[in-house]
Amino acid sequence: MQKERKTKRFFRFDKAKIIYLLPVTLLLSILLMGASAKAIPDGVYFDTDVLSSETVGGVSSGLHEGEDVTYTAKLFGFLPAKTIDGALPADLKLVPCGDVFGVKFFTKGVIITDISEVESDEGIISPAAKAGLKKGDVINSINGKEINSAEDLGGIISSFSGKSLNINFTRDGKSYKAHLLPVKSSGDGMYKAGLWVRDSTAGIGTVTFYNPDDGSFAGLGHGIYDSETELLMPLLRGAVVDLHMEDILKGKAGHPGELKGSFGTEKQGTLLKNTPCGVFGVLSTPPETISEPLFCALKSEVEKGDAYILCNVDGKGVKSYGIKIEKIYSGTEETKNFVISVNDDKLLSLTGGIVRGMSGSPIIQNGKLVGAVTHVLVNDPTKGYGIFIENMIAEAGKTK
Repeated sequence: MQKERKTKRFFRFDKAKIIYLLPVTLLLSILLMGASAKAIPDGVYFDTDVLSSETVGGVSSGLHEGEDVTYTAKLFGFLPAKTIDGALPADLKLVPCGDVFGVKFFTKGVIITDISEVESDEGIISPAAKAGLKKGDVINSINGKEINSAEDLGGIISSFSGKSLNINFTRDGKSYKAHLLPVKSSGDGMYKAGLWVRDSTAGIGTVTFYNPDDGSFAGLGHGIYDSETELLMPLLRGAVVDLHMEDILKGKAGHPGELKGSFGTEKQGTLLKNTPCGVFGVLSTPPETISEPLFCALKSEVEKGDAYILCNVDGKGVKSYGIKIEKIYSGTEETKNFVISVNDDKLLSLTGGIVRGMSGSPIIQNGKLVGAVTHVLVNDPTKGYGIFIENMIAEAGKTK
């Protein structure tokens, strides 16, 4: 009699268990994709020396140096995990500068810095608040007329003698409309809206780099922000003017120092862009510099260790001062990309470290332009932040 052979079943198909397992599997997949996306860089760069202009991996690229491209990184080769930006930088050489400059800045639109009340025969009223306007809004036009100054705003409010006004404004980068009804002030009989606005500013900064091929320049390493709303100021026009250095307020713990100077009357250039990563424009004459044109470093080339900055803190010309790059961040912060410390005794005796007005001072390491000084650490003026030069160049090339 033939013995019955028993076999073990290593897998048993159970529809009920499969249904229960599906949500768990899906959750694990989502978590895995999220973790993988964090590990994927936000941008990639290609070495133009090894990139073929005809084919990449056997596929026609159609790309050229200097173009921006977008890629989708995929998990396991088919699950979209993250979209990343890439760039193809040309072998760009720029002149590191370090000279100070004065800037006169006029806004596109007017920035609401505060909302107030108006005492009228009808009582104490805030027409602006009733219209839904808020601190930080930018008024662009009223009744179809462009508004770029406090005088423009006051003039149109007076001319319409209390009639309803159609306001076009922006908030957080989005456009909105409102209806504003000014009231007559019982104090002086003038029609008022209960608005405080800013239309201009002025300050001192340092030129980061200059391109002798076209006269373009970059400075500050950060944007020009409204001091009350802390919003990036929209640029209508800006002038670069000559600056006469007068004094240095040394930085102390808890009290950032400052370069003091007075503006001259000679226009030396024009601002074209105000961005989170710096200001950009053209100069009519080349700035003072002690450096030859240098190659620009990629983020991956910046390293901890010795470096130096170029700046003119005493009005006696651009000089180099030693620093150390202490920490490098790998996040997506636009301007605070690495920490620097001043270790040059001469600069420490002059300024106490990093002071206002030094923003934009170029940072050079291993013979390359790697970034610019952006901010000081308030509690320790010997330390501050730097921005990658790569971020500044990328921002300069954006059209919006």
